[in-house]
Formats: sequence, structure tokens, C-alpha cells
Amino acid sequence: MPHKAYQAGISLLELITVIVILVILATVAVPSFSALVEQTRQETAAEQLRNHLALARIESVTRQEWVTICRSKDQQNCVGDALTGATEWSGLIMFVDHDRNRLPTKPEDIIRVTTFKSPVTMHWNRGDSLTYQPDGTVTGFSNGTFRINAGNPDKEHRLILSLSGRVREETK
Repeated sequence: MPHKAYQAGISLLELITVIVILVILATVAVPSFSALVEQTRQETAAEQLRNHLALARIESVTRQEWVTICRSKDQQNCVGDALTGATEWSGLIMFVDHDRNRLPTKPEDIIRVTTFKSPVTMHWNRGDSLTYQPDGTVTGFSNGTFRINAGNPDKEHRLILSLSGRVREETK
């Protein structure tokens, strides 16, 4: 009995069908994936900043000292001394502020230095710094809102700092 020949590959029609299905899936998945990456970056930056604010509050209470967080571009110096107005923070320096001038005086007073990764932008509506007092509250001009954005202006994460030193979150 003779053996029948069987096709070992796929037909051109099957190949085109698979390619069309893959193109449709990629068209739907890429924007969703981009939005997911953007949301993850934004949430990560918000969590990182929230942890810094919590650490500054704990350090101020533990040390019974004023602890200041200032914005920094080079992670060595504080930038500006504005107490009001929206400023973009690309990094921060957290330090014990012995003389209450919102500037680190000695290297050993620095608690933490951080850079926020691009393309995340972070804006603080109260100027260039904020200060926790020894009882864990913030000074009168340090309450405000950090707005965190990772690209889409319609989606924003907010960390709202109250005078009591507590932080609450909102997403827009």
C-alpha cells in the first residue's frame, strides 16, 4: 500500500491570518502597556516620596530636632529658598537643620539624598523646601501638595501634606 504525502508546513493563507491577528493584538496591547508603565512609574515615585516624608517625620521626632527636605538638582546643594510657589523637584536632600536656615551646615547632618528618575515630574506648591519640627508637625508654610506626573497630564498622583505632618494620597 502506497504512503500518502502529507504537508509538512503551513499555507500562505494560514501565515497571513496569524500575522493579521498578531498585528491586531499588538495595536491593542501597546497603548495599554504604555499606560501601565506610566502608571507604575508615577506610583513608584509617589511611594518613594511618601517614604521620604515619613522618614523625615520619624527622624525629627526621634532626634528631637528640625529636619528639612529641600529640592536639589545636583544632590549636593539645596536649590533656592522660596517658601511659596510651585517648583519642580528632580531630587532632594534630607538633613537635620540645627540652625533652622533650611540649608545643611555639616555633611554629617545629611540623612538622605535622592534623585527622581525621568520622565516623572514632581511639583511642590510651597517652594523649595519643607521642615518637620521635633513634635512631628511641619512648619506653618510647609503644608502643601506634591503633584507627581509621569507623562499624561490627565493622570496625576498627589501627596497632600497637612500641618500635623501626615500625608494623604489622591489620584486624578
